[in-house]
Amino acid sequence: MNKSFGIFIFICLSLIVNRVIAQTNGILGDRFFNNWSVSLSGGPNIFYGDLKEFRFLPATSPVNEIRFAGTFSLNRQLSHVFMLRAQVLYGEIAGEKRNYKNGAPCDRYFEGNIIECNLNTTINFSNLFLGYNPRRFFFVYGTIGAGVSTWNSKLKDLNTHEPVTGNGSPDTWNAALVIPAGLGAYFSIKDKVNLGVEWTLRGLNSDKLDATTGGFPYDSYSLLAINLTYNFNKRTTGKLDPATFQQQIGPPPPKTDLAGMIETEKKKEEAARTTENPPTPGSAVHDAAGLGKQLATAGTIQPKPPASENADTSFSETGVKGVTYRVQVFATHERIYSSEQIRNMFRLQQPVNKEFSGGWYRYTVGSFTSLDDARKLMNGFRFSKQVKDAFIARYINGRRAAPAPPGKVKFSRRKIYYPRPHHKK
Repeated sequence: MNKSFGIFIFICLSLIVNRVIAQTNGILGDRFFNNWSVSLSGGPNIFYGDLKEFRFLPATSPVNEIRFAGTFSLNRQLSHVFMLRAQVLYGEIAGEKRNYKNGAPCDRYFEGNIIECNLNTTINFSNLFLGYNPRRFFFVYGTIGAGVSTWNSKLKDLNTHEPVTGNGSPDTWNAALVIPAGLGAYFSIKDKVNLGVEWTLRGLNSDKLDATTGGFPYDSYSLLAINLTYNFNKRTTGKLDPATFQQQIGPPPPKTDLAGMIETEKKKEEAARTTENPPTPGSAVHDAAGLGKQLATAGTIQPKPPASENADTSFSETGVKGVTYRVQVFATHERIYSSEQIRNMFRLQQPVNKEFSGGWYRYTVGSFTSLDDARKLMNGFRFSKQVKDAFIARYINGRRAAPAPPGKVKFSRRKIYYPRPHHKK
């Protein structure tokens, strides 16, 4: 492998790294060991070079060309696409040849041992082309790297099994540059263990692996291995840890007094009607039907929460005029989760806004004056399956619009409604 080929490999790796960094999505973990893992693998090791009976398939007699090799790897996850591995391989190698291409007898075979050290990268094709998905458990990846391979090979006669020549004595080892490249796939088992299979072709910058020169310019060997990986990261359970007291700012919100809210709204409606249409002496101020209509609509009023309830809201649109849109990702009645916890749970890159209204703690992302921009963000969450039931919430002058009653359209004098979503509240 000449110098130009090495430069080509370096350029390819640089392009891959740039593409991978752009594909990073979410966080991997704050602890040091969160992003480290170790791997063990082993399987058949097959030689390709001058002393080989068949072009691709291994011979099994009189010399078995299928030998065993195993690897140990220390891995560092850099992103959801890119991982760096330091790998050590030890195994046996063998090959035989009865006749040359012109029909003349060869009757030679060799046996040897290999020790290899390399540094390689894996590129997760599943996350690269399909996007990161924390629920995915099957992955396909590619690998390429560079290292040094050392070996000790003995050439023997195929009929007498006597040594013919050797590529060094038992105490002499030869070394050459090795370029491993291949493909693999694995299953992730509860984020802690990966079980998969990997095939790599390892090309040498030498023609001496089989203790024979001439013919095949670069010897190589391939390893088909079963791979077992243990991840040191904390297992993802899909559940949120309760927030500590220090993570919550401000006093807890007051309990919602529904009866009081209805009574207050009734008085406001009555005062408004009295101001617009003063009653004449002797006329009825309210009739039964009007009172029933007020009670029916009072339950849909969204009261403005006290300032204490917005104390740990990370985003506010106070003073904003007109219609804006936000993408809601989560809601709960309990005040136990912070904005940062929700962001980490769904692995969102954008800041998460927390607000309280109508007895709900709602968590939203973004604030857009264009409905199309909000829809793009919502579709992005749904397409990547980060938040499968994300939806758009409408705000008027910085205040969340109330959901429309079932089967109703927009109406009412001082209330603003939008269609009730079919997702979570």
